[in-house]
Amino acid sequence: MKLSLGKKIMLLIIAMAVLLSGACIVVSALVNQDTMDDEYKITADCMAATVAIFMDGDEIQPFTEKVMAAYHAADHKMSNEEWEDPAFAAYIGQFAYLMEDEDYLAIRQRIRTIQDVSEADCVYLLGLDPVDNTAIYIVDAAYGDENVPPVSFDNLDEFNYENVQDPEKGLPAFVSDTPEYGWQVSAAAPIHNSKGEVVCYAAVDFSMNEVRQVATRTQMVLTGLQLLLTAVICVLAIFLVRKHIVKPINMLTEAAGRYVSSKTTEKRHVFDSLEIKTGDEIEALLHSMVHMEADIDKYIDYLTRTQEQLISVRQKADDMHELAHMDALTGIRNKLAYDKEIERIDSEIQEGLTTFGIAMIDLNDLKAINDSYGHECGNGSIRSLSRLICDVFVHSPVFRIGGDEFAVILKNHDYQHIEELEAEFNRRMEQNSADETLQPWERISAAFGYALFDAEDDLYSDDVFKRADRNMYERKTAMKAEHQQA
Repeated sequence: MKLSLGKKIMLLIIAMAVLLSGACIVVSALVNQDTMDDEYKITADCMAATVAIFMDGDEIQPFTEKVMAAYHAADHKMSNEEWEDPAFAAYIGQFAYLMEDEDYLAIRQRIRTIQDVSEADCVYLLGLDPVDNTAIYIVDAAYGDENVPPVSFDNLDEFNYENVQDPEKGLPAFVSDTPEYGWQVSAAAPIHNSKGEVVCYAAVDFSMNEVRQVATRTQMVLTGLQLLLTAVICVLAIFLVRKHIVKPINMLTEAAGRYVSSKTTEKRHVFDSLEIKTGDEIEALLHSMVHMEADIDKYIDYLTRTQEQLISVRQKADDMHELAHMDALTGIRNKLAYDKEIERIDSEIQEGLTTFGIAMIDLNDLKAINDSYGHECGNGSIRSLSRLICDVFVHSPVFRIGGDEFAVILKNHDYQHIEELEAEFNRRMEQNSADETLQPWERISAAFGYALFDAEDDLYSDDVFKRADRNMYERKTAMKAEHQQA
């Protein structure tokens, strides 16, 4: 069936409006969901890392070992997915004694406090088994029926199999949808003891059910408005097409018919008599499209405001990330930041990096200061040493990696002048120790040792770290001997 030009134009306008409206709806829904998921992942990663920093790995380690030993000793293991099985209650019941352990109660109280003051829905500690690919619950902050008891475990999804092989990775944030909990984002970060060993993992869950429901309702409302707006625009466009295109064409057709049928030899002014302005017709169509564009601009403006709000959330997440890498006592970078820097250096070693070193500094007699003058004075000693290290090594990053241990990754100027800087550090130490105007805890003393990367002997930065640590302890031993002789 042949269609007139007017009908073709009207069908084209309707099709374009529907396609454009549908594309806006689909793209906005996908962008909003992806952006929301990414922001929640960043928040979960930062929150897990923050919890890990505030947990004492040495205190947690004994109870973690009890739970993992009980898990490995079980003859028949049942995952949390089998909770409806009648035998599951008996399986979990054999580990009930762990929930009465004093360490369990103390740890749960601590992480419960963190959960109460954070936005996380769940905070808990996990042990990861790279052989079984399971996540074993150590302590859950929840109470009552919501509490997941120790030795309970979940089977990891396949995408986490690779992560669990590296203890330092933990479980990067991921979004899941389960019948029990619905949509949620989860993440787990490693908790270290004073030796730098991974003891267990701090895990957090953020529920996304409510925000997804709100986003769905909002999207449905916006979709309805967009469809209504599209319908209005289509009706208006059809009216304008009929008035400014179809009608003028019909007028031209009728005029042409009259012109052809006319037999007179007089001058004919059939077309001259028509009040048709081509510019007006084009402007009418353009005016309709401008209205549509204005409506779409409003919709895009809404998306822009939403994006700005999401950027604000990301900024907050970045601030949390920065706090997670900062040592609270000294204000310098902490062990987590050091581990990430070492990971980056190891990657650069594979690409040919050979000009770096590691310096280790250990504060002497911290225990004696704490015992004699109190921990606040001991903290003052640590801060004094931190300032002195930063004053000497101004061109290299400084990290506090333990209670009284500091590490400096030597780069550029400091790498090239390490011997002079070592002498300057020792001179400052001697000057400080001999300054009788200072309080006893302000006359700090520290042992210094360093090592430089050797491409022939070193495969990883850890090889350099071990040599630097050994040199530092040799210096500490020598200082103790000198002190005893004096």
